Amino acid sequence: MSVAGDNKKLTDEQRQKLFAYHFRKELAAETARRAAAAEKSANRKLAKGADASFTGQKFDHYLKAHFGEDDQKPVDRLKSDRENLEWLGLIPSTAGDLFAAGDRVDKEAMIRAKGYKAGLLGLDRVSGFDGGSVDDKLWLESYDAGKTEFDTQLPEIMSIVQATVTKEEPAVTPGTDPFAGANPTGKPN
Repeated sequence: MSVAGDNKKLTDEQRQKLFAYHFRKELAAETARRAAAAEKSANRKLAKGADASFTGQKFDHYLKAHFGEDDQKPVDRLKSDRENLEWLGLIPSTAGDLFAAGDRVDKEAMIRAKGYKAGLLGLDRVSGFDGGSVDDKLWLESYDAGKTEFDTQLPEIMSIVQATVTKEEPAVTPGTDPFAGANPTGKPN
């Protein structure tokens, strides 16, 4: 009985070449994976340097929620984690539903949040709702707001982060008073 892909007609030298052919693909994939892992690690170090709360665990959690098929799973996980912290005595009891009926996100808020997030992340400007529907328009409006805020505010945020790293004052944004926050001494210069 022969196994699928078991080609007895190839010589050992031919099999070696065939293996090399398939291994090249494996090697390319592994090289790309390692490069991506190195890039991910470097990004996380930069992010943590900019804000100590931007941990690998935070990024992993956000990625898992971002790619999750079921929006309820992260909520259920949060509820379970909170319960564990209550049982350990690390936080006070929530005594009941973690999200009381008034605290739950309604459909409109969820659409807005997803559109805004997609705009911040620079994802495709496609809502997934029927084109021209109220939900589609709401999502697109939120997408545009997120993208606009990212594009306009990120340069200033990055200059603040860079100034913190280099211990310099951030560059003055055109149209702002660089002395607005100064404490006058009352002495002439």
